[in-house]
Amino acid sequence: MKRRPLFPAAVQRRRRLAAASAPRAEPTRTPWPVRAGALLLILALGAALGSGLYEWVRKVAGLAPQVSASDAAVLLAERERLAAELQALQGRLNAADGRIEMERAAKDKLEAELRASQKEVGDLRNDLAFFEQLIPADPRMGQVSIRSAELEKQGTALRYRVLLMRSGRPSGEFKGTLQFSAVGTRGGATATVDLQPLVEPAAPGVAMPGGVRPSAPVLGAPLPAASASESPAAATPPGGNPLALSFRQYQRAEGALALPANFVPRTVTVRVLEGGAVRSQSTVNLVP
Repeated sequence: MKRRPLFPAAVQRRRRLAAASAPRAEPTRTPWPVRAGALLLILALGAALGSGLYEWVRKVAGLAPQVSASDAAVLLAERERLAAELQALQGRLNAADGRIEMERAAKDKLEAELRASQKEVGDLRNDLAFFEQLIPADPRMGQVSIRSAELEKQGTALRYRVLLMRSGRPSGEFKGTLQFSAVGTRGGATATVDLQPLVEPAAPGVAMPGGVRPSAPVLGAPLPAASASESPAAATPPGGNPLALSFRQYQRAEGALALPANFVPRTVTVRVLEGGAVRSQSTVNLVP
């Protein structure tokens, strides 16, 4: 039987004092490099586990790309081809930029030359106007001339087109008439005939800055058909004489002339008359 102490409180106090006075053992601490390495290892393992879990979820959900080695090779070749095309396009772009720069330089040069030429033309015009004022007046000023005359036989009529001009700077209008004389054969003999205008109703004239003859038919328009027993009639239209002239600088006259029956013209002489006086004339040989 265990013996109880007489003073239990004193015994407990003595035990506490003995425990308090006994030396305590300090706990051992792990060095910090070891703790840092362990922390890094735990983080690496967590990242690997997270990445693997993420890839597994994507594969299970069908989100992971399924690219085979052949597809990867095709994609790589396509990338190389596109890179080569891009390089070629870049080269062509650089060449086009160079050509644009050259063309822009040439354009600037041509514009400068054009401005210089325009200035030179303006100076020459001023000099020409100055020298024209110094030149004395020509006594032949305003003389009428036949610059061109065309005649063409069409059936029983003769189409004509005449361009008249006046020299210099005439002050007034010229008023006169045209006269056509034809030399040819009729009945096997040589004959000279004065041709008269052929009347064609509703045939408009050709307006020119120098004058207008509204009653003249247009060259090339179809002629009215004539019967086998009669030739085209020659008369004066209601608007006046179709061979009348009235212009200041130039006029184009055209129309049709009536040919007598059984008459074959070889040459036609065109005359410009002013009050009965011949101011100009020209002879045209007809093509047989």
